[in-house]
Amino acid sequence: MEDSCVEAFKKRYSALHPLVFQRSVERAKSASDLFEILEGMPSKFPISWDDIKHMWVNDSDVIAQKKMKNIRRK
Repeated sequence: MEDSCVEAFKKRYSALHPLVFQRSVERAKSASDLFEILEGMPSKFPISWDDIKHMWVNDSDVIAQKKMKNIRRK
């Protein structure tokens, strides 16, 4: 993915935490995929990455999220 494209997205989504943005860039397959990931960002935390849906999802159970951490890793 081109650096200029990533920089443009970084400016557009400047309110997003930098680590979440960087992880989104790492998971995106293209610029359009990155746009879809960022546009689909949940508005409430906590969030985690869902490999099946290929998007960030809202986790309502923080304890279960910690237990599932190793399972969700690629």
